[in-house]
Amino acid sequence: MSATTKLKDVVKGILPERIVWQIQSLLHEMATRKLRGLEFHLNHPDRLVLEDNIIPYFVAHSEFNKILFVGCEWFTKPYEKYFKNKEYWTIEIDPGKAKYGSRKHHIIDPLQNLSHHVEDNYFDLIFYNGVFGFGINTKEDTEESFWQCFQCLRPGGVLVFGWNDKPEYKPFPVIEECENLKRFQPYIFPPFAATEYTVEDDRFEYGHRFNFYTKPVTA
Repeated sequence: MSATTKLKDVVKGILPERIVWQIQSLLHEMATRKLRGLEFHLNHPDRLVLEDNIIPYFVAHSEFNKILFVGCEWFTKPYEKYFKNKEYWTIEIDPGKAKYGSRKHHIIDPLQNLSHHVEDNYFDLIFYNGVFGFGINTKEDTEESFWQCFQCLRPGGVLVFGWNDKPEYKPFPVIEECENLKRFQPYIFPPFAATEYTVEDDRFEYGHRFNFYTKPVTA
């Protein structure tokens, strides 16, 4: 038995379970955070790809002005600064996470109700990342969520779909079986010169994957 394991056992024997859990949660959070400037970011390879490669491209192009980011967490809070010169929207079902969303345009509702809040063809760009399998879990909800994205994205607009391509994290084969996702056309993301990108990451057997789509202009 290692010294670290012995120390953990001693701590568990002395402190109440609730305090032990809080300490473990804090240590985990510290281990997964990375300081960039004056803000903390999630220190995962997929987030680095998103923040260093994907977001900067869209920030630099004026045709992408009305932007929706699906899902809010502590590590998405800095994204509002990235899009400070854009019309930045967020949507999150949990009211407690509103503090991590857009200060001007935040929706507290499931993505499946997006069209209740904005008109059709409103957004130029939608980030649907880290939500499939982590909140939107059934085929029915997934179909409706992509239908809402399709309705609210303008023709020629772009959908960035990020998800974990690993059996325990994907409720079903979404790329092959989601009918409303098939309404979109693959979009060649210029920095990668590809319509999809798999992040190299030892944490996942198949890695986090980004798929890029556009709404057909003739839709």
